[in-house]
Amino acid sequence: MQAARPAAIRHRAVAFAQLIKAEYEAGRRDEPTAADDAETVESVTEAMRRVDWAKVKAATASKTADATHGVKSMAQQVDWSKVQPVAATVSSALIAAVASGQIPLGGALGGRVVRTIMNDHDLAGRVAQAVGGTPAAPPDFRPLVQGAIDTTAREA
Repeated sequence: MQAARPAAIRHRAVAFAQLIKAEYEAGRRDEPTAADDAETVESVTEAMRRVDWAKVKAATASKTADATHGVKSMAQQVDWSKVQPVAATVSSALIAAVASGQIPLGGALGGRVVRTIMNDHDLAGRVAQAVGGTPAAPPDFRPLVQGAIDTTAREA
């Protein structure tokens, strides 16, 4: 009963967003090199190949689901004005996959996924090229994060 309360859901979503931000900052401190970026693209692409996108869609379909609140909290951490449309598709899909538990945050992959979500060094764009037209290509989750895109994007 406690888990269904709006305050409890909001608290978990905020904590999840803080975790994402901490993972991103930790990844940035490690001063990634071009080789690290290539390895990141490869590992994130492989992680996306293992995602069951139907389960992600189901987990994020409800407006009251924990995953949906997690998606919106994480999406607010991204500077969408710096993310090109094709990269935004990958970023939003990764956010949904993480929020639904299909891609775990932890270890080296967690930092790589978060850096890709944030499009650090155009990682989301490069992953989009790697998965484009393959079975790993995710559906478009941008409508799910649209509120966060609208509130954080700035005109160039």
